[in-house]
Amino acid sequence: MKIYVAGPYTPTGVSLHDAAWLAHKNTVRAIRAGIRIIRKGHVPFIPHLTHYIHLETDSPLPASFYRRYDLTWLRYCDAVFFLGPSIGANKERKWAEQHGLRIFHNISEIPTVRRKASR
Repeated sequence: MKIYVAGPYTPTGVSLHDAAWLAHKNTVRAIRAGIRIIRKGHVPFIPHLTHYIHLETDSPLPASFYRRYDLTWLRYCDAVFFLGPSIGANKERKWAEQHGLRIFHNISEIPTVRRKASR
C-alpha cells in the first residue's frame, strides 16, 4: 500500500526561536513512522519532508502551496497513518475518510506484506 503519514508539522503557540526545532522534531517523528511502514513492506509518503524545501527557499512559499501539495499526493495513497491531530492532519484524515481510504492509528494495525521467496 501507499500510506500517507499525517501528523503535526507546524508548531503553534511557541516562540520563533523554538518553531524550527519543533518542526524538525515533528519531521523526524514522521520519518521514523515512514521507516516502520517500509519495514512492514509498504511505501510511505511523508509530507513532512517539505520541511527541507521550506528551509531552502529564499522566500517562503505560502501555506496554500503546502496544502495543495499534500492533497495532490494524498489522492494517490491507499491509506493514512495518523500520527496525531493538527489542523492539517485532521483535514487530511477527514479527506481520506470521505474517500474510503483506510486509516491506521498504530503501526501494529498495518498488515505486514509477506513476500514470496526469490529463487
